[in-house]
Amino acid sequence: MCSPKIEDPDIMAPLKTKLINIRTEEELKYAMLGDYWDDATVEKVIELLCEYRYLFPTKITELKGIL
Repeated sequence: MCSPKIEDPDIMAPLKTKLINIRTEEELKYAMLGDYWDDATVEKVIELLCEYRYLFPTKITELKGIL
């Protein structure tokens, strides 16, 4: 019995990501986005991440209830 072949070889390619700053230039805070969305969707996701940036901790001390 042989295993099924993958029809699309690109499915095995590593995901390309973009590093996006969701804070200000003085106070940097980054998020990584995959490259599989179109530009309009990326802009909406960035806008959403910037609006809710306080929900994404970047330091262990920001994780409430862990320490």
